[in-house]
Amino acid sequence: MSRGTKLVTEGVSEERLTEADYYARKCGITRDEVLRIIETAYSASLKSRKKRKQAKR
Repeated sequence: MSRGTKLVTEGVSEERLTEADYYARKCGITRDEVLRIIETAYSASLKSRKKRKQAKR
């Protein structure tokens, strides 16, 4: 494992790593790519929740 890979997986839960491994095998991409995709989707989800919450006010 390269140093860059280790940095991406630091601070990531075992559940998230297991999920990343599953999707990496299914889609034929690396774990790092999957972790970036998951993180992007999660942060986008949080942003949309904040917008909806502010719009209700």
